[in-house]
Amino acid sequence: MNIYVISDIHGCNKTFKQALKTIKLTKKDHLYLLGDLIDRGPDSKGVLDTVFLLKDSGFQVTCLMGNHELMFLESFTDIEKKIKWLKNGGKKTTESFLTTDSTLIPEKYIDFIKSFPFYIEKYDHILVHAGINMTIKKPFEDHNSMLWVRDWEKIYDKSWLKNRIIIHGHSPLKKQLISKQITSRVINIDNGCFIKNDQDYGSLCVYNITNGEFAFIKNLDQ
Repeated sequence: MNIYVISDIHGCNKTFKQALKTIKLTKKDHLYLLGDLIDRGPDSKGVLDTVFLLKDSGFQVTCLMGNHELMFLESFTDIEKKIKWLKNGGKKTTESFLTTDSTLIPEKYIDFIKSFPFYIEKYDHILVHAGINMTIKKPFEDHNSMLWVRDWEKIYDKSWLKNRIIIHGHSPLKKQLISKQITSRVINIDNGCFIKNDQDYGSLCVYNITNGEFAFIKNLDQ
């Protein structure tokens, strides 16, 4: 059994499927997707359909909430937030559903995204999209930080974290810096899959918790 973690697929379904082939995912393994499955890239619907297919076929896949999933959900009840979401990659998501109107996206997809948890604590690891604010009384109730935080120095507390390891995405990091984090208590696995024309970015990172190995799959959707 291997435990794999991927973050920030951002609608890059060809790259996502190549990553699954690269790691040779089996039904004994568990795959965690740390949010931002949608937006920016060309095929958000395809990414969600790939997850549906995996789950229907008996693979163990758990998806977490990202800030782009939250923006997507908020777009249905707030017109200003809808405009903001569309400008931040949401337009690509509606296009992948062959529409310009997000209200025409089938309920199946909306309900699935609503089911995403904000974090998972397992195997002495905390899996989350952006981070954990360790300086407040109840860190696991601060969902805003879990989706948006970037400045880790201000929210890090070694005494709270203890022997656990946080794995997150959200903030694109150079490939060589990701690989150097193996002994860190906070591991960022976002290589900015959607970023173009930069050799340090533009890959989907797969982290194997079981053996501590990183795999990088160059974006195939550009």
